[in-house]
Amino acid sequence: MAGRGQEGPADDVFIRGEVVDLCAPSREERVLQQWYRWFNDPDVTPYLYQGVFPNTRERQERFYDTVTNSDNRIVLLIKPKSANYFVGVASLSFIDHVQRRCHFAMVIGKKDDAPDSIYYAMETKCRMTEHAFEQVGVERVQSEQVVELIKWQRWQVLFGYQIEGILRNNFRKGHRVWDTMMASCLLEDYLRLKEARSGSLWPGKSALFEMLKNLPAESTVDRLRAWLAAEQAENLWGMLKRGE
Repeated sequence: MAGRGQEGPADDVFIRGEVVDLCAPSREERVLQQWYRWFNDPDVTPYLYQGVFPNTRERQERFYDTVTNSDNRIVLLIKPKSANYFVGVASLSFIDHVQRRCHFAMVIGKKDDAPDSIYYAMETKCRMTEHAFEQVGVERVQSEQVVELIKWQRWQVLFGYQIEGILRNNFRKGHRVWDTMMASCLLEDYLRLKEARSGSLWPGKSALFEMLKNLPAESTVDRLRAWLAAEQAENLWGMLKRGE
């Protein structure tokens, strides 16, 4: 496989970005070989449904067939600029043209020590969100993650995602259970940011770097978690005191 900066096979770029391109997946051996292995890596899958059963090239090919025949899911592979490998996969799924909503998900499967790697996931979420509103025509994009991924929850506000609540014990793997946090970006949120950023949701990596530095140490996520924990404990204790 060709490395960074070397000539390699052309990929089918669907969305072009500043630090990443989002590419349509294919049946090519070099694509499937990269893709399926991510879901066998325990460092990648601790908060994913994958990783319980071994993934194989054949399983990944069947998933690819399902994706290409679906009219309610868009799956794209994340390719760094000037590189000839993929670092992850992102999707818009459960696309509902009646309710005008969809669900965003992303997995970063390959670690990359390139200087721009900090921006890969951020630009991917931004570009996919933009595609959902501009091309798919939804009015709500939602996402969900375990609360342990708190850093991701903090920075997604920069792309219009607002925290909506915490679902208790909503994800289980083995004998461990986690709360998950729901967030969404509405069309009105997207349009406000797009106008403020001269017509593009992605502000550029230089501007984003400054935005990240200026994020408050305590975010809405932190305050919500603390408030909910205290409120839930008080509600339960109050019922016990009243003998309800």
